[in-house]
Amino acid sequence: MKVVLHLDSDKERRLRLTLNNMKNLLGALEGRSIQAAIVVNGPGAQQVTASMDMGLSELIHALAAEGVDFFVCNNSLTQFGLVKDVLHPAFKVTRAGVLKLVELQRDGYAYVKP
Repeated sequence: MKVVLHLDSDKERRLRLTLNNMKNLLGALEGRSIQAAIVVNGPGAQQVTASMDMGLSELIHALAAEGVDFFVCNNSLTQFGLVKDVLHPAFKVTRAGVLKLVELQRDGYAYVKP
């Protein structure tokens, strides 16, 4: 199974929902394998800095430890004046979030927008 969750909102509750959706999905798999990713772009890029809520940061670390890949759009970082150094350490910068979503879907990932 392959799945990508997409976040483009600057609302903390949307980030929390997205992370909890991934956590619940992993829990429901009952040992089945999964390739999972979360792609953040647009205003959502402002939500994934190292200064985020500690509970959300810990959840990201836990999901990353379970193999979830995290990506943030470089175009969005530029738009909002953010640099890689301020991101939560689990996030990898991708050239364009939309391109990453297209690539993952081309590679068989199911798209989910919580």
